[in-house]
Amino acid sequence: MQVAKEEFGLHGYKLASTNVIYPKAKVSKGLIFKTFGSKAGLFYAVFEAALDAMISALNNLDTSKYDDIFDKIVSIIMWKFEYSKMHPYDTSVMLEALGSPPKGLEAKIASHLQDLTKLSIRYFFDEIPMEKIRDDFSKEDVMNYLEIAVSGLQAKYMNHKLSIEYMNSIRDESIRFLKSVLRGMEK
Repeated sequence: MQVAKEEFGLHGYKLASTNVIYPKAKVSKGLIFKTFGSKAGLFYAVFEAALDAMISALNNLDTSKYDDIFDKIVSIIMWKFEYSKMHPYDTSVMLEALGSPPKGLEAKIASHLQDLTKLSIRYFFDEIPMEKIRDDFSKEDVMNYLEIAVSGLQAKYMNHKLSIEYMNSIRDESIRFLKSVLRGMEK
């Protein structure tokens, strides 16, 4: 998996080769295809492992020192940038999977993105002080509307080639948009 992650991370899915992976991994090419079914299956396994590792690390992040929700979001975004520097192959694989998944994997990867969006909404916004929210909005309403807003942002930005630089360039605009959605529900 490590060798495959490096190959996909360095060269992308299309240019990566199982002919490079299997000798470096000291396994037979047949074992790769027996285990993963295809190059796409191997890529998907690498993507899943990279995503699981990032989510696990994120779950250990302490953001309790931030009272403002948007300060918390910025701290998590900055953490993700640092994480991406420490794990460049994982990040490259995840960005490629989310931005231009291999044929046949679009639905499976989109499902992960949807799950990640829901997790992110809960993680970012679970502690919204409801006393600031208008009475005609329940906490579930707030979470649902924020999920719709984040999904809209993803739909807009996923059409571009994802990179750390690009994600950094859209950070402020994205936060302003989410603030406007949340502020629209406040008293």
